[in-house]
Amino acid sequence: KLMSFVEKEFKNDDEINFKEILFVLWGSKILIAICIFCFAIGSVYYSLSIPNKFTSISLLKANDGAVSSGQSSSGLDFLGSLARVNISGPGSTKSNLAIATLESRDFLRHILTISDSLPYLTAVKEYNKQSKKIEFNSEIYDEENKTWIDPLKKPSFEKAYRAYGEILDTDITKSGFVEVSITHRSPQFAKDFLVLVIDELNSLSRTRDLLESEASLEYLNRQLLETKQTDIRYSINELVKIELRRQMLANVQMEYLLKPLDSAFVPELKSSPNRPRICINGTLLGFLIGILVTLIRHYGFRRNQT
Repeated sequence: KLMSFVEKEFKNDDEINFKEILFVLWGSKILIAICIFCFAIGSVYYSLSIPNKFTSISLLKANDGAVSSGQSSSGLDFLGSLARVNISGPGSTKSNLAIATLESRDFLRHILTISDSLPYLTAVKEYNKQSKKIEFNSEIYDEENKTWIDPLKKPSFEKAYRAYGEILDTDITKSGFVEVSITHRSPQFAKDFLVLVIDELNSLSRTRDLLESEASLEYLNRQLLETKQTDIRYSINELVKIELRRQMLANVQMEYLLKPLDSAFVPELKSSPNRPRICINGTLLGFLIGILVTLIRHYGFRRNQT
């Protein structure tokens, strides 16, 4: 009987009494208020320590005239080799290929060889709103001479690629359009770099298509001179027409692979951080932690006494 009475009392102690919880929380309101205050202040300082970032976005459409049905896809094959993807499989599209290329290491290597973008990816210290200029880390990069202080400390390509992946965002919308964005501390660089990567993506495709089309025409013309059969000569002439059309498109269309529907712009409003949300979440976290500490102190102490 004594054991059953003790077990009954222990079970009653384990039952949740919401009225008791409210009294416990009210009794520890000062502790909870201190937790809320500390976390609120901490979240404010944390949000202010995060630099503003700006996002430039461009909406693009895959250029259907670049490589039509029946044409050689050498330009796309070249971009596919850059991205190390196979575009001959089912379901592959120019939009997916363009995104895979933009995200590839080989494409970034190409960008770094034609532009001085490495310091903007790896050596930015802060952005000056008044002068609208980027201030670089003077310990590793000399902005005036455009040189690295210590060649041994020059950021590696892998570090640059990680930074590139952090600022680049690509997506295919539900309508099938390609959305590419660049996020950076400098709104001007975000816009300029976005224009650069899109232009180079189109340029690589155009250049490769022209080179391979010229080689194809040279081969077809030789075969045309050597072949006497009428049906084969007709087929070769059709291929020549395709290659000539391909050269025409490559020469007249600067936006060869992706055509902007909404061009890149210099953003005026920051895209991150969302400081009010950070402060609100920090304050709520302090409130929850204050409640948790209060309940653990009360019920843990009572359980130890029992």
